Amino acid sequence: MKNFIFVVQVLFLIAFFSNAYAENIKTGEKLPEITIKEKGIMTFDYEIKNNQMACPGNMEISYKPWSTSELEGKVSTIYHLAARMGIEDINQPYIDALIKADLPDKLPDSDYKTTTILNLDDAVWGTSGLASSKFTKSQEEFPYAYYVADLKGEAAEAWNLEKKNTAVIVIDKSNKVLFFKEGKLDTEDIKTAVSKIKEALKE
Repeated sequence: MKNFIFVVQVLFLIAFFSNAYAENIKTGEKLPEITIKEKGIMTFDYEIKNNQMACPGNMEISYKPWSTSELEGKVSTIYHLAARMGIEDINQPYIDALIKADLPDKLPDSDYKTTTILNLDDAVWGTSGLASSKFTKSQEEFPYAYYVADLKGEAAEAWNLEKKNTAVIVIDKSNKVLFFKEGKLDTEDIKTAVSKIKEALKE
């Protein structure tokens, strides 16, 4: 019995300390800063065509470490996804609303950016390669957006995000959280998030 109690105590301490540095995302407060070192943001030699970023015909993707501090000075949506097939469909209506809003996001120094973080640590065994391939195709389709591959799930761990789920975070130019929700956004959520973005762009 004593051995059982000891094991339980050890497991509790492991769970406690593994979350000791994790921070919850709170509306009205600054987004806890993170750096994704394993893989990171996709980079490529883009071109400017018709006043927007475009992919060259022989596009070659590479990665470099990425930090949320790089978003300062821009209004942003951070779209966090577990690397599970079909999960991106959960909040496709929100992405469609962003496209319809015609936000100033087409150039490298634009005032707005959407950053999609793919948590490759939260994938069904054997499917992370397929998820990565689809992720790269998304970058080709939207070369002016940021795509971050998170190999070890550093963002989800640091922010206490739910597994097997998606999250939408809207931040202003100082990285203050304007909107945050995990799971599916309803119609009112989408209206609120897009409205927050437009208001922040005016400031």
